[in-house]
Amino acid sequence: MRDIFLLPLNRKIIMNKIRFILVTSLILLVSCAPQPTFRPRPVHTSTPVPATPTSQFIALKNGGFSLTVQPELDFDTNDYSINLSDKRAELVISLNGRPYIESSYTLESFLNQYVAEMASRGGSFNQSDSYEILVDGISGLGMDLTGTFLGDPIAGKAVIVSPGKDFIVFGFAMSNISVHKNGWTDSGRLIFEQIIDSIKFKEEVKK
Repeated sequence: MRDIFLLPLNRKIIMNKIRFILVTSLILLVSCAPQPTFRPRPVHTSTPVPATPTSQFIALKNGGFSLTVQPELDFDTNDYSINLSDKRAELVISLNGRPYIESSYTLESFLNQYVAEMASRGGSFNQSDSYEILVDGISGLGMDLTGTFLGDPIAGKAVIVSPGKDFIVFGFAMSNISVHKNGWTDSGRLIFEQIIDSIKFKEEVKK
């Protein structure tokens, strides 16, 4: 019986560890972050998600974007990034905005490197082919993921977009599906898509 009461606590400890790994992976990755050869293609079909009275509007100081956070999510931020998780500690999301350093990476190769860095810290991922996504009317890339992380089965998605030639926004969402096997398809994916749809890029990073 004691183990049953420990399950939520254990999941929160694991999700905090995942969030720490997301941050440290980011630090290592952006230390050699490239200037993309990919050029964004403006489109205008994105529909913003309206904020509810209990949603929170968050604008990152240096991350180049703002977003709306649903009331069911916990989050913490710094100047460049935001990390979120649901109340059950089964879903974790990380979004980051960073300037590029000159390099030969494309958006797709940067995204692959980001996923590989995550996998090297306790994961084994199966990656889909990348596909086009839209973030605030700008064309970017998404990639579906399944596999394991820190010993638990996961499903999720990685994304990247360049709102301007010298800036990228990228991130990762994954659900721990050890308890609710359809957790990603039933709720995690929808929550992440709502977060992505709420993103607005700052004018200074669109140049």
